[in-house]
Amino acid sequence: MTAGHDPNNEVFVLWHARHLVLEEDGRTIHRDPDGEIHLDEEEWRILGIYVDKAAAEAQRDASRLLPGFREEPNCFDISPLMIDEDEWTSGYFTEYPDGQQQD
Repeated sequence: MTAGHDPNNEVFVLWHARHLVLEEDGRTIHRDPDGEIHLDEEEWRILGIYVDKAAAEAQRDASRLLPGFREEPNCFDISPLMIDEDEWTSGYFTEYPDGQQQD
């Protein structure tokens, strides 16, 4: 929680990760042993932004029944986000598989 945090400025973003990489044995890893979403090569989709976590959870549960999402039902994430709070304040860089970086 940051200084001056106002819970009225908090929303919840519902994300879904579609995993694109297959392991050598043909499996797709969705979750790491610690339960976190496996970050390898995935496409992230925003399904919606909600004023409370319960609404995001309800939409997650409904989305698990839909084509595409039902094939990866455990790859949803709900993240809090503060309205009017800057993100990416230091910029970013891309690191390519060969180790080179580009601003």
